[in-house]
Amino acid sequence: MTNQVVFPTAYTRTLAREQGLDHKGQLLLLKGTRLSPADLLEFNKYIDAETQAVIVRNALQLSNNPVLGLRWGANLHLAAHGPLGTLIASSPTLGHAWKATEKFHDTRGGFARMEGHIASDHFAVIINMGIELDEVGRFFCEAVLATMVNHLGMIIGNSSPALRIELAYSAPAYAEQYPEFLHAPCLFGRPKTKIVIPHGLALMPNPMADPETHDMALARCEQLLLEQRHPRNWAARVTELLRSNPGQIWTCEQVASHFHLSSRTLMRYLRHEYTSYQTLRDSELARQAKLSLLVSNNSVESVALSLGYQEVSNFRRAFKRWFGISPQAFIASNRVN
Repeated sequence: MTNQVVFPTAYTRTLAREQGLDHKGQLLLLKGTRLSPADLLEFNKYIDAETQAVIVRNALQLSNNPVLGLRWGANLHLAAHGPLGTLIASSPTLGHAWKATEKFHDTRGGFARMEGHIASDHFAVIINMGIELDEVGRFFCEAVLATMVNHLGMIIGNSSPALRIELAYSAPAYAEQYPEFLHAPCLFGRPKTKIVIPHGLALMPNPMADPETHDMALARCEQLLLEQRHPRNWAARVTELLRSNPGQIWTCEQVASHFHLSSRTLMRYLRHEYTSYQTLRDSELARQAKLSLLVSNNSVESVALSLGYQEVSNFRRAFKRWFGISPQAFIASNRVN
């Protein structure tokens, strides 16, 4: 799975609820990750693809049910998709709903990309998975299909007999259960995965359409998409965390855990930005030390303790490494009494 793909924790939260897992069950669901059941209660959080893969494999093992992805997707409420779900639900027509999904899919993690295609007699939504189609990728592909068919049914009522599903992978052992959840003929081994509907249905009015709600949801989705296209890099995120927690000398493992990453993954992200955790931590500690030592009533000992150093001698050595002079020499040269 690609490391750029992330997943909202809302999906793991609803997956745990779908299986009716208690606290012990949630611990088993999260086994092998840095997450705890308490983390699932946080909103607007994301986890990396590696962590999500572990969770899905745990879920499949716990349920012992290969159609879990189809079942979960069919029962996934629009609210689980955040502002995008609200935008879909309030769209004036089915075509508008598809277009919203195509444009704003990245706001829900970007693991599945949608592409609308119009032909003379049909409209197709092509689903390009951003993750490998192993058991985890197929799980999410099935969930996406079941969710979209479910939302389609909300707009057009009972699924049209002309609706069909094409899948870009071989039929799994439980292929005969696909129509039960997708309510349409399912054709495997096709060039692309897509949902094909009669062309006229794209113009069908949405009975749940709400212009005011649609406008607010559209504005929020536009804002989220803009933020994602101009994201803060990992160096900025780490620096912000260190800066907002003065007096604590974080280890790389602690910072990685805060972002629900492994330390190895965080180090790789920072390496791609041509920096390292040690460099960022030293830079922030040096900044704080310099500012604190400029204050006339701060001693070297008090500054060391305020930064989180248990031994003042360790602070003195670190300061000389950062600036090439001792804290006392810095004070003598820079402090205004």
